[in-house]
Amino acid sequence: MLNRLRRRFDDAVYRRVDARFDERFNLRSEELFARLEQAQKDYEARLDGSKADFSFLRSEFDRIAPQVAALEQRFEWVRLQLGDAARDDADALVQARLEHERARLRLELAAHYEERLRRLEAR
Repeated sequence: MLNRLRRRFDDAVYRRVDARFDERFNLRSEELFARLEQAQKDYEARLDGSKADFSFLRSEFDRIAPQVAALEQRFEWVRLQLGDAARDDADALVQARLEHERARLRLELAAHYEERLRRLEAR
């Protein structure tokens, strides 16, 4: 019984409301399609710009990655050398701190590029 009432109600809504909506929609469809086409063009233009930015950032990241790896290896070598050497050697400690600072700066640079890549990929 409820299903019959529901079907009749749906039919009445379709005949009265949907028919009016269809008429109004057909009048505005050309305007809507023009807006949609403009939005698509805008999207594609932005996407092309993002692709270029992503390509540049990816090449920069590929260029920096080996340098960061080399710095990590050098820092590990210095750390091992310090482990073998006397702990009170001030010059070795200063050198290790400088190497550590350089490595930290390079890693921050790589993290910055990774963050920019992530933001571009999220668009």
